[in-house]
Amino acid sequence: MTIRRRAAAVTLLLCLAAGALAAERPADISLVPWPASVEPQGGSLTLDSQTQVVYDGDARVRAVAHYFGELVERTRGLRPVIVQGSAQGAPKRSVVFSLGGPAGAAPEAYVLDVSSKVALVSAADPRGLFNGAVTLWQLASLQSTVVPEVRIPGIRISDEPRLRWRGLLLDSASQYQSVAFIKRYIDFMALHKLNVLHWHLVDDQAWRLQIPKYPKLTGGQSSYSADDVREIVEHAAARNVMVVPGLEMPGHATAAVTAYPALRASDSPVAGSNLYNIEDETFVFFDAVFAQVASLFPADYIHIGAGDVSKDQWKQSSSVQARMRELGIVNEVRLQRYFFERISELSKKHKRRIVGWDSIFGGGVPADSVIMTARGLDGALGPVASGFDVVVSSASQLSFNRPQSAALNERAKSGEILSLGDVYRFDPAPAALSAQDRSRLIGVQGNVWTSTDGNEEAIELMTFPRAAALAEIGWTPSAQLRWPDFQPRMVAMLGRYSRLGVRFSDAAFRAMAFKRGESGGRVSVELAKQVPLGEIRYTINGTEPTAKSQVYTDVFDVPRATVIKAAVFYNGEPLSRTTAIDVNSDIAGGSM
Repeated sequence: MTIRRRAAAVTLLLCLAAGALAAERPADISLVPWPASVEPQGGSLTLDSQTQVVYDGDARVRAVAHYFGELVERTRGLRPVIVQGSAQGAPKRSVVFSLGGPAGAAPEAYVLDVSSKVALVSAADPRGLFNGAVTLWQLASLQSTVVPEVRIPGIRISDEPRLRWRGLLLDSASQYQSVAFIKRYIDFMALHKLNVLHWHLVDDQAWRLQIPKYPKLTGGQSSYSADDVREIVEHAAARNVMVVPGLEMPGHATAAVTAYPALRASDSPVAGSNLYNIEDETFVFFDAVFAQVASLFPADYIHIGAGDVSKDQWKQSSSVQARMRELGIVNEVRLQRYFFERISELSKKHKRRIVGWDSIFGGGVPADSVIMTARGLDGALGPVASGFDVVVSSASQLSFNRPQSAALNERAKSGEILSLGDVYRFDPAPAALSAQDRSRLIGVQGNVWTSTDGNEEAIELMTFPRAAALAEIGWTPSAQLRWPDFQPRMVAMLGRYSRLGVRFSDAAFRAMAFKRGESGGRVSVELAKQVPLGEIRYTINGTEPTAKSQVYTDVFDVPRATVIKAAVFYNGEPLSRTTAIDVNSDIAGGSM
């Protein structure tokens, strides 16, 4: 069976299994991502300003307790008292974080037990405690209003992630972001239990990481110093996020070869993307780069990029061709393998594992390398069968720079849209695969590619709330992934976003308009939304829609000189901004 047919068979089996759902989930337990095991116990724990948050352990446990307290204060206006103590000696109506759990438990696993007397979070590893703190905070922030006390429902949760790599790529090469923004971005990742920031620092547009031996790399461009990196990495570690530095090779080398032409493959400067040559000097350069990266980033991984690039510069370069003859390399495919073999030697020297896009699967990298596929399951199954660990991504289904809806202000072309639902329905490790195959599918990653004319706010809007869907497909067991159930849980999550100042897109919940015909100066208009949650209410007299405005039910006719204002309401509250549509100029034809 071919890889493509195998992936199609997996998809079919998932569709057939979609009806096998467990019992309905309690409405007052609005968690994202949904935990592995949830057992309501009845009753509730009251949290107020007198509640003690007890940490039973060392400074790492204390940090988790303070993190929980800060989140509760920011979202509910309560600041619990943080004290050191023991789980056994904790007073009634307290929250306890206790380090200690079963031997061999997954490092991110935790148990949360809430009764009317205490909320106990326990884990064998501080990373698990951190995840438990996020879950408990979500339970305390079903609403995001300031109140004198909060009731947390009685519940027992046993939880651990489905995949150990749950990441976002942030492209800081195409567009520089401030250190403060990146730390803020990491904070918001942590709220979703996303635990890997693939920090893309190098591309044709710019080289952002300062390398002492090669100061011209960053030139006059904005870049990150060693102190900047240490600050970001330290902050990320406190948020249970691993920062993986992202380089590019053998292509996308324009920034580097412009600064240091001796690294260039082409015989003369060329516009656009460039390749490195294969002289020893190039590998001396990467030795220095890897040494600096290893000194700054404690992660075991270095991402070397290596997306599919044209090898024409190698073919056309007299010096590269001469070097190939000297080395006995017969073609450019084998040359790329040689390049990766040399890079692999450097990765071993600096005690790092290579991560790279699909093309590194062509050979030359160690068996412990991680293949990151941009082709979904189609690209994952081959490396998995060869024994590689694989992080599943997709250029079409997990690229967050794609438009989020067909709303009038986005003007997306057919096939370009990546909606919230599209992300949620992407399964990186289907249950229909064998257990052996699934064990090699270690993660999932969404990619936030930026542009030179973008800004930091646009990055947040691209990321959230689609990152919530990504988080759930990476954390929650596949049998418990339920798109209809996810939608109302996102209502509470949007409230948390608002309280914390997360800039997010409401495209999934916003009303859209489509022209369905016109005659005699009148236009037939259809209103629609991506997510079936809630109802569209609209006006045609210029006023803002309210919970008492006309409910949209079917296509309706209006004069061409009409401005329709529409918004989505859920349980009487607005779920989106108002969409204003000038029928005479704004309205689009076609389908959603």
